[in-house]
Amino acid sequence: MARLMLVANPAASQFTGGDHRSILRTLTRRHRVEAVWPHSAEDARTIAADAVTAGFDGVVAMGGDGIVHQVAQSLIGTEVYLAVLPAGTTNVFARQVGLPSKSTKAARLLAGDVSFNPWPVVSVDFTLENGDRDYRHALFATGVGLDADVVAAAETEPYRKYRFGAVHYARTAIGMLWSDLRRRAPEIEVEAEGRTTSVIGVMAQFHSAFTYFGRSSLRFTAEHPDPMTLLAVERLPMRRLPGLLRRIFTASLGEMKGLQVWTGVKSFSVASGQPARLQMDGEVVGSVTSAGFTYRADSLWVVGPPPV
Repeated sequence: MARLMLVANPAASQFTGGDHRSILRTLTRRHRVEAVWPHSAEDARTIAADAVTAGFDGVVAMGGDGIVHQVAQSLIGTEVYLAVLPAGTTNVFARQVGLPSKSTKAARLLAGDVSFNPWPVVSVDFTLENGDRDYRHALFATGVGLDADVVAAAETEPYRKYRFGAVHYARTAIGMLWSDLRRRAPEIEVEAEGRTTSVIGVMAQFHSAFTYFGRSSLRFTAEHPDPMTLLAVERLPMRRLPGLLRRIFTASLGEMKGLQVWTGVKSFSVASGQPARLQMDGEVVGSVTSAGFTYRADSLWVVGPPPV
């Protein structure tokens, strides 16, 4: 019998009180469960840190990728495992782990036989535009500039995000390309192990990623990232949109003019004279003037389906 802390985000798009009560009944049949309600992102991190100190076996995050990201920050580098009950809009992390799409089904899995899997992260040491420094970890995606700006724009219309999900992100991305990104000059300097370039955005891939187009996965190259693959976007004029859409699903983005794909990256850094947005796991952390990214293998224990 494990001792679990259930941290739920009632603002998640698919959260219901009925599901939460059902999940508690399911989990308490086999585990000792304490349910808590964080009041903020910082509170979620504190609750998870307290669970580590208090000797809990695992922390269960119920909600979308946001609550998963916050809870995981305090579990990385510890023996306390992360379990996820997806109740958000896209639930990218839960899909990558191979969990059921419904939180109640995921809870039934957690109450039975599961596997405990080591999970890599990318640690980011960054300086915000006000000069403050911070340190966070990305579980499945991170980037500066382009994609972070799309995330920020999509978040300004939460109703459309909840109702239309991935379609809303795709619409936002295309709209920004038409109105802004095609005219933007590359002002972000990227350096990775001797390679440098100026970009409007850079994205790091260290897992197979899901796109703004829903369940369709995206790889910058045909090979799985090992350890990281970077997509450096130098320019993105509108006339390249049809070619970009074709290459998104054929893992041939590096063949397109204005894009560079760097493979085998263990660490990289960015610097920008004008503050550029940083996103981690689909959450905009803030605008940064510099940031360093380092791949860390096997940094987090994650609950997944039992081995076949």
